[in-house]
Amino acid sequence: MSGGKHAKIAVLGLWLALTPAAQAQENIQLVEQEIKAGLLYNFMKYTDWPPERAQEPNPTIMVCLLGGDPFAGRLQPLAGRTVNQHVIELRSLRTIDEAGMCSLVFIHANEKPKWPQLRAALAGKSMLTVSDFQGFAEEGGMIEFTRIENKIGVKIDTAAVTAAHLQVQDRLLKLANAVRGGAGAR
Repeated sequence: MSGGKHAKIAVLGLWLALTPAAQAQENIQLVEQEIKAGLLYNFMKYTDWPPERAQEPNPTIMVCLLGGDPFAGRLQPLAGRTVNQHVIELRSLRTIDEAGMCSLVFIHANEKPKWPQLRAALAGKSMLTVSDFQGFAEEGGMIEFTRIENKIGVKIDTAAVTAAHLQVQDRLLKLANAVRGGAGAR
């Protein structure tokens, strides 16, 4: 065989060897997104917003995605469902200025450089902030998705939650592998 044929066979062999690994990684990513979508539902279920929020006409739980959809559409099945007698709506935000009616804001990891400005813009507003970039909860975010030994974990900063006039129920705190801030910190 000529050198060109050997190269083509080697490339084909390498491609065949790597394709299952790439496919497996993609499947793991899809499962991770589904787990995180389910956890977001539980975050809504076990968070108490201020009473005046519930008295608004047609109260909804508005889930807003800032910086893109890292869930690859896995949140779509939540749209229209109810949680604690509130209909869930999904919305994509281009800027934090559009977050006025949001109950939960998921901040995409690509927004990490802007987090100090975003945190300042959200300060004191009754919006649950969630992200998956490392250090989010330590830097004033409320709930951070983590990975520990290939498992999805949750960190909660209860002081940040309280500052936003929200309360997380004990059931949500029990989901967390790390809690910092006020009572129940570990």
